[in-house]
Amino acid sequence: MILEDAFTAIEAADTTDVLLQTLQSIAESYGFSCCGFTDTSRAGDVNPFFIGTHDQAFVETYLDEGFTACDPILALTRRSNLPFNWSSLPLVLPKKSGAYKTMTTAWDFGILDGVTIPFHYNDRLGRRYSSNCTFFWKNKAAALRKLFTFKRYELHMVVLYWAQKVIDLEAVNRKLKPVFAKQSGDASIEVTLTNREKDVLAWAGRGKTVQETADILTIGYDTVETHMRHAMNKLDASTKTHAVVKAVYLGLVDV
Repeated sequence: MILEDAFTAIEAADTTDVLLQTLQSIAESYGFSCCGFTDTSRAGDVNPFFIGTHDQAFVETYLDEGFTACDPILALTRRSNLPFNWSSLPLVLPKKSGAYKTMTTAWDFGILDGVTIPFHYNDRLGRRYSSNCTFFWKNKAAALRKLFTFKRYELHMVVLYWAQKVIDLEAVNRKLKPVFAKQSGDASIEVTLTNREKDVLAWAGRGKTVQETADILTIGYDTVETHMRHAMNKLDASTKTHAVVKAVYLGLVDV
C-alpha cells in the first residue's frame, strides 16, 4: 500500500472498528495475516485495552491463560522505542515459564513470527503510557526478515499515525476529555495566572510544602500563601489540591 493512501484511509476512519479494518488492510498489503493493538502501560495487567483481527480462538486462549502478565513481547514494548521482529530477539525462555508458553501457543495457532512497533505517549497530566501494534506473520520467517529490513520505517510511520488516531477516538468514546476542557481539548474556562502563582502551584503539585516552596523560590512563607490563595480564587478551587489539578488540566502548570 502506498503510504499516502494509508494515511488518507486512517484519517478518514471515524470509528475504532473502521480504523481496525483499515489497519488490517494495511497489514495484508505487506503480507501479514492479522494485527492487534494493546495497551502495555501496566506490567501484569490481566485485562488491558486491546483490539485486533486475530482468530477469536487465539484471543480467548491468550486471555484465559493469563498471557498478558508474562508475554515477553509486551514486556519488551515498555523498554523499546523502535520496531522489532520476534525472530531477531535473543529470547532465552525457560521451557516451563509463562513467556515460553505464550510463544509456543502463538506457534500452535500458526503465528510463526511477527513485527511489533512500540508507541509511547503522555496524557495531559504528564502520565506515561505505552502500547504496541503488532503484525502477525504466518509465512516463512526468512521472508519476514527481508520485509522488515526494507519496510520497517514505513510500518513505523503508519503505526505512529494510526495509534494516535486510536487514542483520539477512544478518548471521545470513553469521554476521557478533561472536565475542564472542551471536546477539542481547549480550555473550557479562561484563567490567567501570574508567574509566581504558577510557580507555587507547580511546586505544590510536586509535593512541596509551603515552607519548602518558599525556600526554593527565595520568598517568604506568607508570600507563598498569598500567591496560592490568589490562584485558588482565580481557579474557583476549594482546596490547594483542587487548584493544582485544575491548573494541570488547563495546561497552566507542569508537574
